[in-house]
Amino acid sequence: MKNYKQVYWLIQVVCWGIIALISTKYYSAIEITLISKEWYFVIIFLGGIISSHVYNLILNNKEPDSITLNQFILYPLVGALSIGLIYMIADVSFSYVHRSFSGLILIYLDDFWTILPWFFFYHLYRYASIYQDNKKRKLEVEDMLKMSELEHLKRQLNPHFLFNALNSIKSLTISDSKHAREAITQLSDLLRLSLNLGEQKKARLGDEIKICQDYLALEKIRYEKRLSYHFQVNESDIESLIIPMVLHTLVENAIKHGIEKTKLGGQINISSEIKEKVLILKVENSGTYQPKDKTPRGGIGLENLRKRLEIYYPNTSSFEIENGGIGVIATIKVPVEWGQD
Repeated sequence: MKNYKQVYWLIQVVCWGIIALISTKYYSAIEITLISKEWYFVIIFLGGIISSHVYNLILNNKEPDSITLNQFILYPLVGALSIGLIYMIADVSFSYVHRSFSGLILIYLDDFWTILPWFFFYHLYRYASIYQDNKKRKLEVEDMLKMSELEHLKRQLNPHFLFNALNSIKSLTISDSKHAREAITQLSDLLRLSLNLGEQKKARLGDEIKICQDYLALEKIRYEKRLSYHFQVNESDIESLIIPMVLHTLVENAIKHGIEKTKLGGQINISSEIKEKVLILKVENSGTYQPKDKTPRGGIGLENLRKRLEIYYPNTSSFEIENGGIGVIATIKVPVEWGQD
């Protein structure tokens, strides 16, 4: 707003200064004799600034954020005709010469054409300012909606994750209390790290890997020999950034829909790769992909993951699940980003 006012008054001073200079060229032609050329310049200059500012105040009070065709055609004409009439009266008042009606019309038309460009220029600048303000407000609203939606998705994601982990511990309390206590300790560490990451917009891939390692160690207590897992992550990849809990969501899904539903259990492979400035994360698990839970594309956790990727990486990310490899392959591709040292 401050910048708008500065530019507005700069336009006022420059434009009416030029108009006043042009008007003084006709000082002798219209036989002004009651005031000097210098005073005539001052009157034209100040009169233009005051009258156009009043016009600006009226327009802003009537239609503060409106951008219409009338403002480009009708309003400049009405404004120029009105202020042109004031200028004509001033020109005639400063001269002893008696003028015919046609002479008055000629003076009026000269004044009208002299000040008309100001009105068109003013409305062009006003249009650009309102357009930029509206665009800025629209982006701010979109950002607020995105943040609101992300917070909603996080609130859905964390209970979903906690519910599955507590189910794992519940089954252990019946069969093996010692391992259940170990699982509770691991869950405590896991929740602490996941909550810290949940407060961040982006997390190190290394931290995401650590969460998955703790989670799988916890599930290993429950599934024992039915679960085996392997990480293949390049050391140079761990400083790259990713939205929190992305990799964990895929691993959790692999447990729930792969290992848990297979009598003999199976394998989970987690890998990362950076190729052509794209971070590629893959989670493979034993089993068969059958997308029939919650939505046509997966359950609550996966659907939330899709939405979060769309919000954080619009048109630059991809998420696919397909049958292949050792059973099912889930692949995420996002633009690579790096954390600061």
